[in-house]
Amino acid sequence: MKKIMIFLMLISSTLIAAPVGNPLNPEIIAEGFFISPASRINFRLGYEGNFEYDGRMEKKPNGGKIDNLKQDVNSGSLTINLQNRVDLYGILGSSRIRSDWRFDNAGTASRIELETNYRLYWAAGGKVILFQWGNTALSTGGRYSTTRPSLSFITQDGAPQDKADAKIRYKDWQVDLGLAHQIDIFIPYIGGKYSKAKAKVGNASFVISDEGDMEQKMKNRNPVGVFAGCTLSNSKFFMLTVEARFIDEEAVSVMGELKF
Repeated sequence: MKKIMIFLMLISSTLIAAPVGNPLNPEIIAEGFFISPASRINFRLGYEGNFEYDGRMEKKPNGGKIDNLKQDVNSGSLTINLQNRVDLYGILGSSRIRSDWRFDNAGTASRIELETNYRLYWAAGGKVILFQWGNTALSTGGRYSTTRPSLSFITQDGAPQDKADAKIRYKDWQVDLGLAHQIDIFIPYIGGKYSKAKAKVGNASFVISDEGDMEQKMKNRNPVGVFAGCTLSNSKFFMLTVEARFIDEEAVSVMGELKF
């Protein structure tokens, strides 16, 4: 028990694109509120909070560093479960992005900082348990997500600029492979993922890139990352998960679900 609590504290304090979830998610909650445990199909409703502290992006096409890209997402989820082996889910919520970078503006270094409004965010994905022996399971999954928020403000070298019709288009997809082991009400897990994330700031009213364009394209610097987390559940009605992700991004997520 002490080791599990230390593990949870480390994850929560790390503050390191998209959540992965527990490899055992399809079968963690054995008993729901209404649907019989013997049913081949059931569903869950949940909340997902994703807080990305550094997306670790770089400029396209020259590969220059984006100093930071942060994203906050609050959303609800609907998961369809098949035979406690497969999860298919959809996510709908709102997202805000903050970013800053430097560029060569006619021989002078300039700095851009921006923040968006909270706008629509959606995602879809799935997870399947591949192998299971005792309380240990190996699973794989995948996910696609996107958002297109308008700007709240944009500055150049600290001076506010006309945001006009500028927007950010952000999208990412990922595939993952994870291992989980259940210890009483705790289910810690770890795994790796491959992801592709892209963002584009467009329709600016002034130059914002090294190429002299009024747009800036970005992509993730490293497509390979790792994740670790822990789920708390008594196998009835609910589960609560805390997850951290490293290398390709620095992010932490909190997820809770109820089974009906």
